[in-house]
Parts: sequence; structure tokens; C-alpha cells
Amino acid sequence: MTDAVFAQALQTPRMWLRCPMPGEGVGLYQAVASTLDQLRQWPDSLPWAQQPQSADMSEDYCQTCYASWVMGLRWPLLMWDTDSGQLVGSLGFHRLDHDNHTWELGYWCCRTFQGQGRTVEAVQTLTAYVRQHWPHVRMLCRIDARNTASIKVALKSGFVCETQEALSSDSGGYVQVQHYVLGR
Repeated sequence: MTDAVFAQALQTPRMWLRCPMPGEGVGLYQAVASTLDQLRQWPDSLPWAQQPQSADMSEDYCQTCYASWVMGLRWPLLMWDTDSGQLVGSLGFHRLDHDNHTWELGYWCCRTFQGQGRTVEAVQTLTAYVRQHWPHVRMLCRIDARNTASIKVALKSGFVCETQEALSSDSGGYVQVQHYVLGR
């Protein structure tokens, strides 16, 4: 790691990308609940969405994320619309492999803001910041091959498909997961 630190907030043309803060659980829960049926379509990419959801659990998540950010263990960010103050979605690095210089990026967008290019805007801002401060880092998105919206975000953000793997699913079948990479 270099002396650079994870930014607590980054600004895009239409949003603030900010670390989840204690007290934001209710807003996060409402955003997740409005999009939960879509999020549950991707159990390999979003295993947390398969679990029961509540405002208390979302608050615990915000507090845990803030602590993880402070300790440099993860770099979660919530996407906030600058005009309305509404939660747009979430993105961030949930796996940081410092030994191999590979950080795994995930993202999702609330149904209300889908189709507006918000996630691309957020991913491009975040990855530009990483490339500036950690040019040796390889960023990875693992995406279910059927999730065309997330694949479009990765491609529009400069990621390229490196490989694909078949993973066994809870239903006994297999799911194809594509690895999109940016950097190095």
C-alpha cells in the first residue's frame, strides 16, 4: 500500500460517492427494498441480497462499513444524488487482495435511477481515483453472464472480459461468471 488513503467522499457530476455513515441504515434499507427483486436475481454477485433485509440490519451494515473503511479493510461507498439527496445505489471494493494487487469491485443501482448512466459515472470516477493513487492495482468485477446491465457498466467503464468460470449454484445447476478487469 502507498501513503494514499481511501477517500471518504468523491464527487461526480451528479452525485456524491461517500462511505456509509452510522445513522444511514433506514435510507439504505428503503433503497435496497425498492430494488430487492432485481438484486436477488444475481446470488453469486450479491449474496447479501439473498438474506432477509431490515432497517436494523442496514444500520449495522453502515456502521460496519464505516469501521472497515477507517481500518482500510474495505472501501464501500453509497451513491447520493446531489440535487435531491436521494440514495442512488452503492459501489465499492469489498475484497482487497494487497498481496496480488487485485481489488474486487461491486455495484448496484436503485430502480428509480436505473437507465440514467449513474452507475457508469460512479464506477468511472472511482476507478480513475484508484488509477491515480494505486496505478499497480488490478480492478476486478465478477459478473453473472446473464446480467447484461452490469456487464454494460463494466465495458463502458473500460473493463475487459478476461475469463469466465462455471460455478455451482444453490439450486444444483451452474452459473457462468465472467471476470472483467481494469488496470495493469
